[in-house]
Amino acid sequence: MAFVFRFEQLLKIAMHEEDEVKNRLSKKDGQIKETNTEIQKFRDEHAEALVQKVEDLRSGNMSKIPMYAAYFVRLQRSWEFHEEELERLEKQRERILQELIEKRRNRNMYEKMREKDEKRWKKEQLRKEQKRLDEFGNRMRKTE
Repeated sequence: MAFVFRFEQLLKIAMHEEDEVKNRLSKKDGQIKETNTEIQKFRDEHAEALVQKVEDLRSGNMSKIPMYAAYFVRLQRSWEFHEEELERLEKQRERILQELIEKRRNRNMYEKMREKDEKRWKKEQLRKEQKRLDEFGNRMRKTE
């Protein structure tokens, strides 16, 4: 007779739920990485525009100078928007991480229960086997 854990389905559900939360966490990490990339892109564009503005000022090309102010404002707003988005995503990630910790704790609880039940079952099987061997030995002595 094989060991059967009475809460096997609950353990499987707990493992499935933990995997789903892990998937959500990895998606959120991807979104955070994309947002960081966007922020860096806007920072780089800002730095390039500053260099270009300096070059235009040095060359005396004054026709482009008034456009830089609006461009810098647009870059700054985009940059700030993505930083706020990053904060929001990191808060969501933190909540997902807390959920993952809870799901992992739940799964570990079922796994520990399974280990204890299996240990108890093995002990019981050994006890029964020993009882059978003792009975067999007693029968052998009686027949001699």
